[in-house]
Amino acid sequence: MQRPHVLIMVGLIALVLAACGGTSDESSSDTAASSSTSPSSDQAADPADVPDAGSDDQTVSTVGSIGDHFDTAGGTATVTIGDETWEFALPEGHLIANCDADFFGGFVAILTSGTADISIPADTLIVMLPGGDVTDPPTVRVKLAVGSDAEWIADETIYEQYPDLPAGLGVTSFSIDGTTASGSAMFFEQESVYQFSAGNGDLVVADGTFTVTCAAE
Repeated sequence: MQRPHVLIMVGLIALVLAACGGTSDESSSDTAASSSTSPSSDQAADPADVPDAGSDDQTVSTVGSIGDHFDTAGGTATVTIGDETWEFALPEGHLIANCDADFFGGFVAILTSGTADISIPADTLIVMLPGGDVTDPPTVRVKLAVGSDAEWIADETIYEQYPDLPAGLGVTSFSIDGTTASGSAMFFEQESVYQFSAGNGDLVVADGTFTVTCAAE
């Protein structure tokens, strides 16, 4: 059974990817369903039952409260995949970015190439390394929104859904030294997994390395 703090991190990661990826088809269908079930003029809804129109403000407030729970002083990271290198940081005032070298014994970082304004597209790095109560396999994700639209992932749990993928995918080694974590990984490009599984293309993989340093609190 997943522990509550792990569930919080999963929700936080989902919010990060949603902020970078725009509106989903699911939210569009939800909107359509709401429209089709709107009350008629004879059955007008009680104003007290109508949610506040400022839903975006409510979402930002929720994200902010989660971000406050993981408030840290800062962090920086460098990730190299193949022959490309990206740099990430924790902008002051960012609602979602986080760098925690002792997250229930594990190492967690959510960093960005952008600014504190999450409405501006930016590349995003997510690193989760096990330790203490954090027992899930190590994961590194690089979500590219600037210059390309791709996501490089090192996560061995991919085999749970796609057991026929070649061996060796995921974080191959890592170490944590105080507030710095580093390691190596075999990354796969997410979209290529779908194409490969469907027999429509090759799996795109690349060796990589990562180094993340959280500022001391």
